[in-house]
Amino acid sequence: MATDMNYELLINCIPGELRVALLEENIVQEVHVEREDESSIVGNIYLAKVVRVMPGLQAAFIDFGASRTGFLHVDDVNPIPQTRKSKTGADKGIEIRHLLHDGQSIIVQVVKEPIGDKGARLTAQVSIASRYLVFMPGREGIKISRLIKAKEERERLEEGLISILRECYTDDDTNQGSYIVRSAGQDCDLKDLKSDAQFLQLLWSSLQGKKARAQTPACLHQELSVEQRLIRDIDRTRLKSITVDNHETVSDLYEYCELIQPGLEDFLIYYGDEEPLFRKYKIDEEIDAALHRKVDLAGGGYIVIDQTEALVAIDVNTGASIGRGDPEQTVYETNCQAAKTIARQLRLRNLSGIIVIDFIDMNKTKNQNSVLEILKRAMSSDRIENYVSKFTELGLVQISRQRTYKSLQHVLNDDCSGCAGRGAIKSLETVSYEIWRELWRVSKIYQAKNLKIQAASEVIEYLSMTNSSVLEDFEKSRKCLVHLSLESSFVREKFNIISV
Repeated sequence: MATDMNYELLINCIPGELRVALLEENIVQEVHVEREDESSIVGNIYLAKVVRVMPGLQAAFIDFGASRTGFLHVDDVNPIPQTRKSKTGADKGIEIRHLLHDGQSIIVQVVKEPIGDKGARLTAQVSIASRYLVFMPGREGIKISRLIKAKEERERLEEGLISILRECYTDDDTNQGSYIVRSAGQDCDLKDLKSDAQFLQLLWSSLQGKKARAQTPACLHQELSVEQRLIRDIDRTRLKSITVDNHETVSDLYEYCELIQPGLEDFLIYYGDEEPLFRKYKIDEEIDAALHRKVDLAGGGYIVIDQTEALVAIDVNTGASIGRGDPEQTVYETNCQAAKTIARQLRLRNLSGIIVIDFIDMNKTKNQNSVLEILKRAMSSDRIENYVSKFTELGLVQISRQRTYKSLQHVLNDDCSGCAGRGAIKSLETVSYEIWRELWRVSKIYQAKNLKIQAASEVIEYLSMTNSSVLEDFEKSRKCLVHLSLESSFVREKFNIISV
């Protein structure tokens, strides 16, 4: 991660929804949305049951308590199977039918959210993380994050952790496992490293105790909420502030910050202005723009982003860019702007998996290399593991970005039934939250006692049936009556709030 960035966290809370924006040098780079009935399960650890072993797929379907079974591949079974020699002498992995059987109880961890018709991706090679360490039970060895470059620092951390573990463990201790020192561990005090190791050992022991008492399926460990994960993982030497617009959330985070690192709570700021937090910092505008295919570039060019089930395709175009009369230079400058924009859009939209970029063709190899270097440098600040390829023979660049959480589009949008899934519109839930935010804003600014919501029929029905209690709470809190008015000419995403 780039070390010259200053970070800010903005946290917006309303009943049922929490949104977090990560800003680097005042520019929003990441947006995370969690809703009460759709909380992320990535990182959660479960006592689960094998429903069906599929030898042909070298995988198994696992019941871990969700509405759909999860998918566990043989490569993710723990312990990692040793290879054995086949009759031909070639290495051949142990088949999954020799490792698992139907009805077997197993501990698994969610590594990818369920998306569309696909269930969650699971692993039996569980890991739990703290600020500085990742603990992986059932394995051996110590590793240092590749982002820690200095040889002396890597040696200091490795030798320090070996010494710490000798103090913490006996030779016959069954809780031993493998450890990874995270990038945040660079230059950390070894006392803090020891505290983290002890914390992870206690957490794993507690999890084992829950397993002994639990009935399958059961959740043994729940991952931190999105705002807590970001606070835990952010580089505190570069942190400017954590701004929150909800008193209760500030109180909860104050206790959390005190727990993980005393002094961190001093960065918390309560935001109580009349203007909504995300509106003031123009985060809402960024979110709306991130749901569109087309992204304009400063020089007149643009990129088009198409998200499919198999991959993300990005096309770069010169558009209205005319440059200075040199076509090659115009193309080169447009591609340079596109490379920086693409890196930011991948983070902002949380686009993952296989990403293919079709830059505008360049005749000069040095220009290709320069664009590639700009792209790699821009991607280096991404907190998600990624790999950027060279230009292919067809002039394409491929990016592999680790997939864990749903993309912003999957969180905020529904597939559009009117176009057979080729496009998307905002979900009723997303529109209703936008209405609630605007309702609060209008009521505060105009001190209105009677407000009317004008919206499409499906939105009015959703508000009156699904969110009636929220509406009642709003009326009591603001001492204001709210009237629902159906507008037959309105589409789902259009609404008005007026003072009556």
